[in-house]
Amino acid sequence: MAEEMSKEELKQKVMEYLSKKPWQTRDLAKVLRVKKKEIDKIVLELIEEGKADYWSTGSTTYVASKEKVLEMEQKRSHMTEGEGE
Repeated sequence: MAEEMSKEELKQKVMEYLSKKPWQTRDLAKVLRVKKKEIDKIVLELIEEGKADYWSTGSTTYVASKEKVLEMEQKRSHMTEGEGE
């Protein structure tokens, strides 16, 4: 698939996936049929551009769009607020 797509097209495709849910880069590479090393480079570029970010469950690290990370952090904070009651 990487041969068929330009770097910019692949970057756009990665962002489409990252905006839907958090991904581990190895799983994203499998779905897009691209080498993990190539996905890692694109993800790093997206993070540097402020379009994506890392998100951790505490045991696993994912990458997602900035908006998705904020949404998940809000959900997490609402869940933990109710635990102390």
